[in-house]
Formats: sequence, structure tokens, C-alpha cells
Amino acid sequence: MEKHSGKSGSFIGRHRWRSNLESPRSSFSHKSHHHKSRVLPDTLIHSESSDDLNDSIPLPDDVDHNQILAHLDAFAHQISNIEDKTTPPELPDVIDTFSAIIKSKTRKSTVDEDNTFLYESVHRLCKLKTALAEFSNMSQLDKIGKLLRQIMKFMEEELRALLVDSHVSPEPKLKVISSKHFSFKSERCPIPEPSKEEDYPGFSEEDISKMNKIVKTMMSAGYKNECSNAYSIARGNALYEQLKRLNFEKLNAEEVQKLSWEWLEADITRGLFVNLIRSLITSLLDYAATVAMLKPSAERLFKFLDMYEVLHGLKDAINGEEHESCNDLNSEISSVIERIAEGVVNMFGDLEKSIRHDAAKTPVPGGAVHPLTRYVLNYLRYACDYVDTLEQIFQQSAKLNQLPTSSSSPPEDMDMEKSPLAAQIASVMSLLDGNLAVKSTLYKDPSLRDIFLMNNGRYILQKVKGSSEIKKMLGDNWCRRRSSEVRHYHKSYQRETWARLLQCITQEGILVNGKVNKKVLKERFKNFNAMFDEIHKTQGPWVVSDEQLQSELRASISAVVIPAYRSFVGRYKHHFEAGKNIDKYIKYQPEDIEALIETLFEGNHSTSMSRRRF
Repeated sequence: MEKHSGKSGSFIGRHRWRSNLESPRSSFSHKSHHHKSRVLPDTLIHSESSDDLNDSIPLPDDVDHNQILAHLDAFAHQISNIEDKTTPPELPDVIDTFSAIIKSKTRKSTVDEDNTFLYESVHRLCKLKTALAEFSNMSQLDKIGKLLRQIMKFMEEELRALLVDSHVSPEPKLKVISSKHFSFKSERCPIPEPSKEEDYPGFSEEDISKMNKIVKTMMSAGYKNECSNAYSIARGNALYEQLKRLNFEKLNAEEVQKLSWEWLEADITRGLFVNLIRSLITSLLDYAATVAMLKPSAERLFKFLDMYEVLHGLKDAINGEEHESCNDLNSEISSVIERIAEGVVNMFGDLEKSIRHDAAKTPVPGGAVHPLTRYVLNYLRYACDYVDTLEQIFQQSAKLNQLPTSSSSPPEDMDMEKSPLAAQIASVMSLLDGNLAVKSTLYKDPSLRDIFLMNNGRYILQKVKGSSEIKKMLGDNWCRRRSSEVRHYHKSYQRETWARLLQCITQEGILVNGKVNKKVLKERFKNFNAMFDEIHKTQGPWVVSDEQLQSELRASISAVVIPAYRSFVGRYKHHFEAGKNIDKYIKYQPEDIEALIETLFEGNHSTSMSRRRF
């Protein structure tokens, strides 16, 4: 529901807010009656004209409510089917009886236990109102609307009464304690003593059910604002009552006006703030201290960082206060902050441990990016959303320990003047590199091993470049080294796969005594076809998910293979008789080879080998 927006931040303004929250319709005392028997205010009883609501209609003792509701349904259905909307039909006599029942139920001095008839009536009135709105005559629509408003006012007061009566807390006993932190005229300040009973028992299930029905009914009838206002006023008054128990009304407006602004600014800020929040902060610190005792786990890092920032902000908020209570609170907060910071540092150690011990024995299909790579890079990227906080934590940790924050040495190209956090990030990346190098040995095919290292290296490089914080910490030298490594794997792959293929179409040994040895020539074409088919079959399921890297690989392969193959075919194809087994040896045209290269690295397990014929 909508919150009440009338609150003021000043001391005087908050007293005005209290007066604004008072509502004429909620001014009757809740202490004078039990919530099972509520006296409704006069504003509701006389809310509508008696002439409009058939005040003179007597209410029969044996009236059948269900039958009346059925008549209303039938009438609503009848008028909704009328095509001529100029003149509505006359309201049936049952409307007068219905009005009398509504008046009776909403003007009783006590509220019925079962308001089912009123809930059902709202549904019928809404249907009638919608149907009559299509006609030009408004008098009948006004009568139905007034009936609906009368029920809504009744339900609004019922909701307000439930909110007030159902949540009355027992009055606390007051004990008097001396306090040197207050400079009010009295040296002794009454403080509420919590009762042994629960101060905030909450609403009963029965009252919750009633309120739920009322709210749903009011909102279905379009009375959302009235429903929200009733709730916000009731809750605002409840909040004020709790503030009142904490001496919020110690001084009235006249007394406050006689005081100097210096006194108000100094003492109210400290006195009210410290005493109101102390118990809350203590509970928060107890919770944070308990969480800080948990075993370090990398997955808990972000919640720890959230707690660290909240507590640091809280410490800064009360840091300038001279109250002894503030000094005590600051000391407690600092202690918990240190424990949380220690946990954060240990969590990076847990991340390193996880990387070091991730010894999966099954290679990733197709040489794709390893899940560990994705996890670590995304983890670091999200962690760097807290880069300022992490810098602060690791700087403080380095000062206290006078030791490297990581169990691993930073890489050679790492700037030794970088921050402790940057050294920690570089250490994590170094461990990841080592782990990936071990995982690459799971691939028996050297070419696939290069694809795996190329994929992961490119992914890491792109993620680092995409995060300005990580890129700044690792530095340009690190990025250049990573790019060089990716190019190295690229060249190694090309050498292992395509350089071997080109050896099948070398000129060596084809010419014997100045003549082409057709047997050798045929063998060369057959070997080329067989090796290319094997490469395409084997590497078809391999994956290069980075589109730019995929395009670069295909372009570099085509640049090496296509010109050499086109030259070889052009030079020797005339040695085969046209149409006689030529397809057996020259299986592919250069364009076919180029088209098939363009299908590589998409993870396709089956690719059709279409080719052109001579």
C-alpha cells in the first residue's frame, strides 16, 4: 500500500505530522470497547440522505438475502442485454428492500460477525453500476452509487477499527534512571521497561482474514485510495505511540520554542538518535559478528561486502558525536568491521583454493570455454563492483600483516607498485592460467588443445578489457601478453592442421624426367581429399564461440589453403581426361573448400559435404 507522505524531518515538524495523522473518522477511543463490538462514528451513520436510501421502507423479519441477491443478478443481466440505451428500465421493488437491508447493516451500533451479505452486495452493485452507466439517465446510476459508497465508508471504518484495536500493545511500566547524556530540565528521564509479555503480539488470524476480505472488496470496487489512507493513518498513529513511549513528547512546541537552536541542534541530534538506535545497532552488530564467524566461502563474498559497506557507513554517520554511547558504538562497529574484512580476504584465499583443486578429468566438448573460466571471470567482474571497498580492505590487510595477501607470486609483467588488490587479482588469473594448461592436456589431439587454449585465452582477454577496473589493475602489459599467447595458439593450430594438409599438394615428386607422373598426381589428390574429409569430420563439432575469433580463424585458413589448392588444381587438372573419373581425384573445387571452411567451429556434428562437378 502507499506510504503516508506527510512526515517531516524536523523536531517541530514531527509533532505537526502527528496532528496531521489524526483523522475525524478515527477519533473515537479504542479503549472504550472491545473489537468484537465496535461503535461506528456518527459521520458514517448520517453519511447519506435518508430520502435517497428509502428511510421509510420497513425491513421484513423473514427477508431472504440470497433471494434478493439473485433478483439483483437477474436485473443486471436483463439490462446488460438491452440494445436501446436511451431509456433504462425502472428499478425493481427489490432495490428498495435491498437498500433497507444495507442501511440496517451499516447503521447498527455493533458490527455483525458475518458480513458476507455486504461483500456479495458490493459485487452486485458494481455489476449494476457498470450496466446502468451505458444509459443516458443518471438518476438510477446515482442511487446505486450512493448505496455502494455507503458500504465502502462502513468497510473503511471497519478496517480502521481492526487496525487500531487488534494491535494494542500492553502499556509498559516505567522505571526512572539517571542519565548524564540528557540536558533536559529534569535530570531523570523515564525509560519504558519491556513487559514480560510480548510487546508486539501481531494481528490474530481472524482479524487478518477480516482485513483481507475488506481490502480485496474495497479494491475490487475501485476504492484503493481510501483503503490505503486508512492503513497509512492507522500505522502512522501506531508509530507515533511507540515514539511517545520513548519520550518523543517530552517537550511540547511552546517549550521547544523557548530553547536556543544551539541546544536543539546539539542535544536532540545526539540524545534522540543515540538512544533510539542503540538497541537496533546492537542487534545488527550481533548478527554481523555471528555471520563473520562463518567458514570463509567464495560464494559469500558479496554479502560480506554489503555488510562491510553498511557498517562503515553507519560508523561514519555517528563518528562525529561526542556522546560516550557513540564512542562505545563506534568501538563495537570497528571490531565487527575488522572481522568482516578479515573474512573477505580469506574468501579470496578460498577462491584460489577452489581454482587450484579443480581437477576435472573430463574435457569440455569441442574445446569450448571451460565453466571454471566463466565462473572466475564473472566472479572477479562482480567483485570489482565493490572495487573501492576491496581496495580499502586489502590495503588495511597489507598494513596489518606486512605480508603478500596471496599465496601465489604475481606474474613477471605485473607492476610491483600496483595495489594489494591488483596483486590479488593477478594471482587469481595466474592460477587460472595454470589450471587451464593442465586441463588442455586432457585433449589428445594437439589441434583441439590449441583451440581450447585459444578459446579460453580470448574469453579472458575480452572479459578483462570489458571491465575498466580489472584492466586498470592488471595493466596494459598483461593484456599485450595475453593477446600474444592467443596468437601463438592460433599459429600452432594452423601449423598442426592446415600445414599438414598443404603437404599433400606439394610439387615435389610429381615431375619425373620433365613429365607428370600421373600415378603420383592421383595419389596426391586422393591424399588431399581424404585428409580434408577427416579434418572437416573431426573439427566440425569443435566450437569457437567468439565471433571475431571464429571469423579470424576461417579467414586465415582460407588465405593459406585456397590459393595453394586453386593453383594446384589449375596446373594439373588438364592431365585428367574430361568426364572420365575426374571427380574421383579432383573431388572439390576451390569454392567448395572455401564454403566448407566457413562451416567450421560452429559445433555442428554433421555437415553436408556438397561439391561442384566439372
